[in-house]
Amino acid sequence: MTYKKIRQLTTVGQSWNIKVRVIRIWESINFATDELMSLDMILMDEHGDTIRATIWKNLIDSYKPKIIEGSIYALSNFKVQEDARYHPVKNLFKVVFVYNTNVQALDADLFASRDTLLERKNIDKQCSDVIGLLTKIKKLESRIIMKNTANPRKRDIREIELLISKDDTVRITLWGHLAHSLNEDVVGKHTVVIVTSTMVEGLQGTLSLKSTNGTRLYIDLDIPETWKLIDSVPYEETVPKLMEVDKSTKGTIQEQMFYNRRTLQDITQMRHDNPTDQDFVFTSKATIERLENSSWWYMSCNGCNKMCTKVDGKYHCRKCNACPEATTPRYWIRLQISDHTATTTCSIFDDEAQKMLKMTITDLLDSLNGKSEEIPKVIQQLCGKTLIFRFMLKEQNLTEGKGYYLVKKTFEPDEKLELQYSNHQAENDHNIEDTHDKKYQIYLMKKN
Repeated sequence: MTYKKIRQLTTVGQSWNIKVRVIRIWESINFATDELMSLDMILMDEHGDTIRATIWKNLIDSYKPKIIEGSIYALSNFKVQEDARYHPVKNLFKVVFVYNTNVQALDADLFASRDTLLERKNIDKQCSDVIGLLTKIKKLESRIIMKNTANPRKRDIREIELLISKDDTVRITLWGHLAHSLNEDVVGKHTVVIVTSTMVEGLQGTLSLKSTNGTRLYIDLDIPETWKLIDSVPYEETVPKLMEVDKSTKGTIQEQMFYNRRTLQDITQMRHDNPTDQDFVFTSKATIERLENSSWWYMSCNGCNKMCTKVDGKYHCRKCNACPEATTPRYWIRLQISDHTATTTCSIFDDEAQKMLKMTITDLLDSLNGKSEEIPKVIQQLCGKTLIFRFMLKEQNLTEGKGYYLVKKTFEPDEKLELQYSNHQAENDHNIEDTHDKKYQIYLMKKN
């Protein structure tokens, strides 16, 4: 059977067939009379689109026994109406059950495998549910979101890692209230975790997912999938540990400047067919040769922070498939850089670009008096400047050899420290040569 996407539903007609997961169910009560008015649900399709569904009071007894939160159903013969009361999701429509609405429970793999997650990598509208043994948990942090808007907000964040099969792990970023669903008390205790409605962001050492507004988290559910997982992995040896912090951001500024120092040739020749959970952060001293692209900023959607494009004079967000109510300009500066070993390209985004230029993008755009297509002088003056770049290598760099390395931070070089570092490296190289020579002499003596 062919199913319609939730985004394709309209108020015209009743011949709809959709395949959805019921991600939330609740009873709507008239608080003035304590009377049950309806049974309401949030439905989500495989593209991550959501819609509210309502079963009015006179039909609740017919349909409530057939519907379980978290299960997947094929629905047909229902009405689509404008949602006039309130909007628990962004969709302006709602599904309304009628007397002949058909509800068919579907068998499906409840949880995504590694192969499924890889297929859904960077597909913004494809949600995934995962189950795994908790292996790592990071301490609670706070992040400022929407920094360059009139309403910046602080949100809590926590990273966890799950073992989803014998050899595969997935790292998940939990935002907001979900960050408080787990705490450090689970360290050292076997814990099976289910996380629903996540988005696959890509690979950086391990599979990386993030929570969404529809995400739910469950711990140690007594279901067949929990016991199947326990039987398939080395459960006795797997207990959660505190996740290590990013060492590249710790220590003094001087220590950070020389963290995993490499030449550009070292970095551009680095390959990894199957990135694993290891540190792909490096620093390199390089000179900015030129701007790689005349475009130096973009307009982002305030809802998802993704790039918007202009369509008929209005900004349109491809991820949200809508024209956002509010947008925010952000830096995106692409540079060609070189050192004595190689030349490559890199990308510097909003926060780090602002620190480099010592100017917010809003102030810079205002100073251009509407001539935003021109490259500002303050950006042109970056050419010829030598900096220390801290790169985070992504999958496309490691497996495909592509450029545009992501710059996480820049430092002004300290020539005295650079000289000390060069002397130290030369001394280490000399010691290694001496060691190799000594081993070779011993080998010759034994041979004779």
